[in-house]
Amino acid sequence: MKILHISDLHFPKKLPLFSLRGKAIVGYLSYRLRRKSKHPLVLVSAMVEAISKLEYDALVISGDLTNVSHPGEFENAKEILKPLLTEKTFLIPGNHDRYQKRAIGPNPLFEKTFSEWMGTSLDSELYIRSKKIGGKVFIGWDSNFAIPRITANGYVAPEVISKTIQSVKEPYILVCHHPLWNPKTEIESRGHRMLNRSEVVERLKTNPPQLYLHGHTHTNWVKLPGPKAHFPIVNSASSTRLSDRSHECGFHMIEIGKSIQYRRFIYSEDKFIETNPIFYEESEGVI
Repeated sequence: MKILHISDLHFPKKLPLFSLRGKAIVGYLSYRLRRKSKHPLVLVSAMVEAISKLEYDALVISGDLTNVSHPGEFENAKEILKPLLTEKTFLIPGNHDRYQKRAIGPNPLFEKTFSEWMGTSLDSELYIRSKKIGGKVFIGWDSNFAIPRITANGYVAPEVISKTIQSVKEPYILVCHHPLWNPKTEIESRGHRMLNRSEVVERLKTNPPQLYLHGHTHTNWVKLPGPKAHFPIVNSASSTRLSDRSHECGFHMIEIGKSIQYRRFIYSEDKFIETNPIFYEESEGVI
């Protein structure tokens, strides 16, 4: 099973200011002034082209396709990803896809746009999505919630963890936007991290996933199985950002066989090339 994992795409889209409300105005101006140049269209096109040429069994996108969850951004993201959206694709939302309360509501914009590739719900009251691709079960959680202030916290309800543990009876891949572990060089602030991730890791011990795939922090890594989190934790954010001294960006190809093998791809000179993955032992970071 070959799994291609991308995340935090933040596709560029020019929006009229009058169409924005509340913190979306601040968020959009921050994007235009500080981050737009970090996600150039040439890189976006190169990523789609590179993925189209790779052989894989499943494509996982772990959120943040948009910047301020504007309706126009969702349609733009769908159009860009169109060549890659197949029965092999599985998506979950990120905090930027839930940036505004109006993006959630009774008919959430993310689900309205991408429901065809989100699998089925395991519980009508909880966000647990399931999709089987190539004989492998993928489980998706939504750790995001819209809050008025400029923060990016995550949280997974205990009921979601319990239902997942009880319902999934075969090996599975867990996909969620927020990290469960960070290297010591990439410690998240309280306003950016999943607030109950220690609880999540502890409760998953009774039925751990084969892999935990996430994004949110824009630097790639693979945390190897450890004494607390018995499973690998893989970060492929941001797959569409230019790398710099503080951001090692790109995406991963993960092959599950008798063992798990990792390949990493980064943007260099107008195309994506393969390079060495960034591995960590659990002791080199924090849960």
